[in-house]
Amino acid sequence: MILKINHAIKKFASTTAWFIYTKRGKKIVHERQVYIMPSSIRILKIYNESFRANMYSSEPFRMIGLIDVSIEYTYGIERVTLSFFRSSGTNSGKIKGLWYPIVGIKTYSGLFSEFTEYLNFVLTNSTRMGMADEGWLAKSLFFANGTDSSRIRGFSNGMHYESLLEIGETLRDLYEKDKFQKMDSLDASNLNSIVTSKEIYQDNRHTQRENFEKFIDDIFNEDINNTKLDLG
Repeated sequence: MILKINHAIKKFASTTAWFIYTKRGKKIVHERQVYIMPSSIRILKIYNESFRANMYSSEPFRMIGLIDVSIEYTYGIERVTLSFFRSSGTNSGKIKGLWYPIVGIKTYSGLFSEFTEYLNFVLTNSTRMGMADEGWLAKSLFFANGTDSSRIRGFSNGMHYESLLEIGETLRDLYEKDKFQKMDSLDASNLNSIVTSKEIYQDNRHTQRENFEKFIDDIFNEDINNTKLDLG
């Protein structure tokens, strides 16, 4: 049963799409002819000294962390905080000790509504069944099935793959050398708040939230174009 048709047009990456909201809250992408221009967004630099982390779970042992990077947008170069987690290597073929990107962390079980409106939309459309359990690390966007089997899964399938993998490897090296700031206050809620903050960093023109959503949108649209997401 269709409850509502949302003509919310997402134009972050020159993409136009229409979506239907169903009774269970799932969002179905109508197949339309969509033109996606080559991405003009790219990561330029990693600020190693900004790496801060905290233990997320002991069994399995996982760390969560934040790292600032310099990203080039159409409107200029901005400093942006991205979120990662250190894998325990226990499932999904993830490599133990490698740091993987996440959108955020689920703070309660069920549908996605604890993030921003757009991030909720992305996670609903990139996660099986459009829901997850409390404590789940929101990494599904970066694990979309690609066509290049030589790539390490978990770092997206588009032009940002190399940059995200480089960040993950850099964080692994920094962590193993104990070159990071221990941030005791970093938990699920705090991590989510930081990456979606409305703060405008020094020398930036846009908020952290705007820049983060723009980057996530670029990955989401690339993966829709390059892979068939399981909308479950």
